[in-house]
This record gives sequence, C-alpha cells and structure tokens, in this order.
Amino acid sequence: MLFTLLALVSLAVLADESHVALDKKDAGVDNDDVLLFSFFRDNGKNGVYLAVSEDGVHFSPLNDDMPVMKPAPWEEQNITRDPSMVFHDGKFYAVWSSGWSGKCFGYAESKDLVHWSEPVKVVPPFPANQIPRNTWAPEICWDPGQKNFMIFWSSQINAKREKQIFVTRTVDGKEFSVPELSINPNFNCIDGSMALDDSEDAARWVMIYKNAEPDAKNLYVATAPSDFSCPWSLEPNPIVGRGTAVRPNECAEGPSLVKWKGSWYLYWDAYMNRHYSMASSTDLKSWTDRTAELQMPPHPRHGTVFRAPRSAVGWLKQRE
Repeated sequence: MLFTLLALVSLAVLADESHVALDKKDAGVDNDDVLLFSFFRDNGKNGVYLAVSEDGVHFSPLNDDMPVMKPAPWEEQNITRDPSMVFHDGKFYAVWSSGWSGKCFGYAESKDLVHWSEPVKVVPPFPANQIPRNTWAPEICWDPGQKNFMIFWSSQINAKREKQIFVTRTVDGKEFSVPELSINPNFNCIDGSMALDDSEDAARWVMIYKNAEPDAKNLYVATAPSDFSCPWSLEPNPIVGRGTAVRPNECAEGPSLVKWKGSWYLYWDAYMNRHYSMASSTDLKSWTDRTAELQMPPHPRHGTVFRAPRSAVGWLKQRE
C-alpha cells in the first residue's frame, strides 16, 4: 500500500512538472527562442532582410541591415516580396513572391539563415483548366498532424476578378500537391497567415487574412480544427484596420500572427501610412493596439514574424 501511494505521488509530481514544462515551452522561456522578422524593402529587388526580437515589440536588424538572401536570377521573376519563413527540425524554410504576375513563387532552405540552398522556382500544379494570372504572398508553415508543410498564397484564376487563397502541401520542397481552395469568404481576399493554437482542449488553426475589396482593406480571422475535419469558421467582422476599433483609419495588409509568452501578437503592413502596426490579444477576439510601442528597422514591407532557437541563427553567432 505504501509503495502504491508513493508511486501515485511520484506520478502526480511528474505530471505537474510536465505541465509546467509544456507551459514554459509555449511561453518561449524554457529554451533560447527568439522572434525573427523576415521582410523586404521597396519593390523587393534587393533581397530578404531579417530582424530579431527578444520581446516581440523591439526588433533590431541582423547582418548590419543588409539582405540575408538575394533575389534569384529568373527572368521576370527576380524579386523577393512578401518573404515567409518557418523553422522546423533544425532548418529554416523560406518562400516569397518572385514576380507581380506569373504562375510561380520562390522556395529555399537554410540551416543558419546565412547560407542558403539554390532557390527553386515552384510552379504549383494547378489543373489544366485553372490558369493563375499571379501567385502572391506565399506563406509556409509546418503541419504537425499531417507532418508536411502547407504553403498558401493568393491567385486570380483565369478571367476572374477576385483573388482567392489556395494551398498546396510538400514534404521535401520538391513535390507539391495539386492546389486547393483554402478559404472562401465570398470577397476578394489575399495575404493569408496561419498559426496553430494548441492552448485549447482541441487544437485549431487560426488564419488572418485581408479583405482586399476597395472599401475594406482590413483584416479578418478564421479558425479550423487542427485536422481540417470541418470547414473554416469565419468571423463576420474585421478585427483591425478600416472600420474597426484598432487602427480604424489605416489600410492593412500582410498580416503575421504568432503566439508568444501566452499572448497572440499580430503584425501587419500599414502600407498607405508607411509603417508597421501591431496588436495583441489573449483570446483572438479582443485586441489591444501596440503600434506606439513597436520598433522595427526602417521601411519594412510585408513580411513574417516567426519563432526559432537563438542557437540556430547564424547572424546572432557572429555578434558574439
């Protein structure tokens, strides 16, 4: 009986410690995680830039504020707009808009953000009756359920006026699944950004996307089960930008959502006002404007904020 009691106590202690460790990992305090920001400037002709932050509010440039990755020398596809990066299993993966029009986007990998693989021109394998006129703002994230990468972007198909968000999947960056329509809010939408919310009893995906209609230019939120067993649940009203309580007089695009130390941090390009904006939330419903606190390198354009171990960032090692 005594042995059984001691065993139960030990299991309870271990369970409690495991819970604490999980909470710390989620908060980004049990390891050396930092937040990184990949972005472009001007028209994207100079390459991809990086900045780093310890708190998600104050970002400082890496590589002396010079590009960390140059554009690929592809004819009419030689810019690096809207760069998105993710860190998974010891490696960084990047995608970007390589041109204003066309059927492709760029893809590359790196172990340290200093040395990059040869860029790959990815042409999503649309069915023959679907011809994309453009391939804008690809975003990449790791799906731990299906154990592959999701890449989603916006395209106008054939003669359609509206842009829609499509998704493809890849395991190795070499073979890609047939694109599928990701979300359909019944208006012109672009710039989807996704993050996995595992803080609830049932994990879910969260997407922030832009309503690109002329009278909108604001950001919406949608959620879906982690296994995509149900369609996206679309919130009916925008959360930031025109017509909202947060930055109501700003056009918003290029959102990036990240969970950091127990809160959701949302960043976006206030492109008409020529600055970046930020809001935070604990429940994805009520948002607090943090723009006045936000410090970014000069003139950043549409990018992605993502989490990675400090020890994996080669540019930080060079500072030591």
